[in-house]
Amino acid sequence: MKKALQLLYSFFTGRLFRNMLFWSAFFNLQYNNIQSHKVYDDKWYWLFVLTTNSLAIIYTYTNNLYLVPRFLVKKKYGNYFVRVIPLIVVFSIVYTMVLKVIIGYFPLIQIHQISPITSPVSKGWTISDFVYDAGWYAVGWAVWLLLLTGAWYMNYFQKTQKDSVKALRNAELMVLEAKKQQQLTELNFLKAQLNPHFLFNTLNNLYALSLKKSDDAPDAILQLSSILRYLLYESNVEAIAFEKEKEIMEAYIDLELLRLTDKNSLSFIISTDKQCSIPPLLWLPILENVFKHGTRIISESHSVNYRFIIENNKLLIYSKNNCKFLNTKEDKAGGIGLTNLKKRLNLLYPGKHSINTTTEDNYYIIEVNIDL
Repeated sequence: MKKALQLLYSFFTGRLFRNMLFWSAFFNLQYNNIQSHKVYDDKWYWLFVLTTNSLAIIYTYTNNLYLVPRFLVKKKYGNYFVRVIPLIVVFSIVYTMVLKVIIGYFPLIQIHQISPITSPVSKGWTISDFVYDAGWYAVGWAVWLLLLTGAWYMNYFQKTQKDSVKALRNAELMVLEAKKQQQLTELNFLKAQLNPHFLFNTLNNLYALSLKKSDDAPDAILQLSSILRYLLYESNVEAIAFEKEKEIMEAYIDLELLRLTDKNSLSFIISTDKQCSIPPLLWLPILENVFKHGTRIISESHSVNYRFIIENNKLLIYSKNNCKFLNTKEDKAGGIGLTNLKKRLNLLYPGKHSINTTTEDNYYIIEVNIDL
């Protein structure tokens, strides 16, 4: 339905429809003149109208569809005038001959009273009569040509402007699409970096549990299986339901907590004030950082305050954990996740997010604010 309406709109605003309106009005004027002179049944009147108007149409479109676009628009002015002057002369002669032939069949009125593109024509066929009548028509046809050429240029200018705007719009859309594809490529690349990073850290945890021959190792493997299934098959989307993200987030937290005995000083809050969808895995780098610095390095006493909260269409990711920076290569490698998070947010929410990291006594604080 929408496509049909678009086609109708294009037709009724197009050049063809405007030309149809013009010639319809032209024919209607002659029809009204015929009726006003009470000439209804005389076939010669209609023959005159059809003949003269057919000549006018041929003359008009020879200029507008052939001569103007082929020569005048390309600034080949000499070639144009070499062709258009004979066109005017030939049509003036032919038109005059047609009128002189038909005029003998109009005993009541002069034909110039019917058609707006005729003038009084003598009945004589002498050279002087013929040159005089054809000369006046040559002037009339030249003026007609000038007016219609001007109308053609107005239409050409409008079309050129419209095409320029359309081309500019298409170019802008192509640039936007290219930028979007580039962003998607970069995001997928960042995710590809993120997942192995997570797997590396988690396998280290499983290795520690296996060394202790912990009974929690099988549960940890199940948790890891669930998370990896999510990473492989469900997170390759632009946005995912908050509840699904919360489920995986909690599974990850449970996986990390398996190796800890003292959990009293750990706080994890994940909530939203409404159902919504968010980009997947924004939380993973921060939780990785929490469990790396907050629990792995300091084993005796650890404290974690983690929040992932959506309120009033704003997302807060906050973590505060005690830490001890060792300035080792391993510690520097742990910055991959946060670096990727910054890159992802620059692509997903340019100008609509902030990331602040601070150290306070023995605490490391990350606060991410995103305007969804």
